[in-house]
Amino acid sequence: MTVLFRCRVEKPLLAKADSVTKSLGTSTAEMFRVFVAEIARTGKVPVGLKISDGDALMDVPHRNKIWSQLDDAQSW
Repeated sequence: MTVLFRCRVEKPLLAKADSVTKSLGTSTAEMFRVFVAEIARTGKVPVGLKISDGDALMDVPHRNKIWSQLDDAQSW
């Protein structure tokens, strides 16, 4: 049995990922399935994440603002 998993991704980021995965002969969706399977198999995230000071990933209020703008749960 499969489950539909939805998430929001900024368009430019998805477009870049789609371009990369297409050049590898696969799709972004398939690479996500591989990523999730590897986390489940190993119990670890299969990439090294390095976050430096000033990185946008560290700006939690900015990140939360973006996600809240994308939240359409109230329209359901």
